[in-house]
Amino acid sequence: MKTADSKLVKIQNTNLVIEKLIELKETSRTELARLTTLNKATVSTIIQELITKNIVIELDIKIKTSGRSANAIALNKNAGRILSLDLQTKLIYGIISNLYGEILFEINKPIENPEFSPYLEELLETIDELKTNTYNSTYGIIGIGIGVYGILSKTKKIVFAPFSSWKSIELKTIIENYTNIKTYVENEANISALGENIFYSNQNNLISLNIGIGVGMGIIIDKQLYTGENGYAGEIGHTILIPNGKECVCGNKGCLEKYISDIAIMDQYKELTNDEISITEFISRLKSKDPVASKIYHDFICNLSITINNISQSFNPHIIVIKSKIVENIPESISEIKNRLRSQVMLLDILTTSEFKSKTNVLGLTYVLIQEFLKVEN
Repeated sequence: MKTADSKLVKIQNTNLVIEKLIELKETSRTELARLTTLNKATVSTIIQELITKNIVIELDIKIKTSGRSANAIALNKNAGRILSLDLQTKLIYGIISNLYGEILFEINKPIENPEFSPYLEELLETIDELKTNTYNSTYGIIGIGIGVYGILSKTKKIVFAPFSSWKSIELKTIIENYTNIKTYVENEANISALGENIFYSNQNNLISLNIGIGVGMGIIIDKQLYTGENGYAGEIGHTILIPNGKECVCGNKGCLEKYISDIAIMDQYKELTNDEISITEFISRLKSKDPVASKIYHDFICNLSITINNISQSFNPHIIVIKSKIVENIPESISEIKNRLRSQVMLLDILTTSEFKSKTNVLGLTYVLIQEFLKVEN
């Protein structure tokens, strides 16, 4: 029992030291001992073991501590590489990053056919190309992260992807069998929330609302990703906004995503003008005071305000981060939404857009894989 207890204490102490190294980037053994309240001998032993594993490196600089100079140490950002992929309808976006989360190489691969077989072929080619650009590292690729637009089970099987016929697909197993590398697959809204959780690391409760080809919600409760009983939590796009409204691919009528998703906005514009345009062109026409675009935008803000109210009342988060091309490109959108939130019982401290924009998903994946590799919680 004592041996088991001592091993557990050692693991906990090592995790504590690594977490401080991540936070500080560069420091000294003396400073680590002070900040972790571990004795200097314990810290020195842990650091030496990490140096032997090449997880920590000694730098050619000195740091002054209590009037004395000491060798600086740092987490070795080149110990491992992370391969992260965001699977979009018409594009695969992939990156290679280091243990600091710095992007070393990125690729945008256009997709012509979103059906699974041709898409998988393009995906495997993208992975092969990323693998050839990992650069030198001790442990090579420590994990592959994949963000998917769709509903995933607890076992991370793709149950349903609304933009294609993807159903009951074990993508994690397929990629692991192809690469022999541990793979993490997650819903894009969930990994977006994990990415935002890095930026708002001092907040415990956060919602990431993603509006694109569909509408999804990532939920952070007490700093932990919440996915529900079967993994389907956050599918807010398939909650009912308009009873007996427009038919949705999920089988219901009046789903939220049929009114505020990018596809819904483009469909509404086409219905009113017979003009088929992209969401980028819609935003351009909105900025040019196009009356049809202005009407659709007004309805969009009204419906989005209802959504924000419902999220706030249901989860009481400290912050809601909105990822939406319309909201991000029309600066007054946030204030317009806030002006419609009049509840006396809702306490929403921060409503904002993403700091990461298009890179939120891959950064969320990178965060998870670094956390797993270093075996740390924070």
